[in-house]
Amino acid sequence: MGVDGDNPEDTDNAEMLPDEAAVLPERGEALGDADDDQLLTTEDTAERLGIDLD
Repeated sequence: MGVDGDNPEDTDNAEMLPDEAAVLPERGEALGDADDDQLLTTEDTAERLGIDLD
């Protein structure tokens, strides 16, 4: 999340917490290994939460 007008995309990897930096590669591998039917789309999630995207 951006603080004091900083853009979150501008975050340097060196500024990440150690546990945060360690878990990102694991999460990436898990997403790569997941079957497409295991992943939720934005539309699926919105429908489950009762949110109208239109």
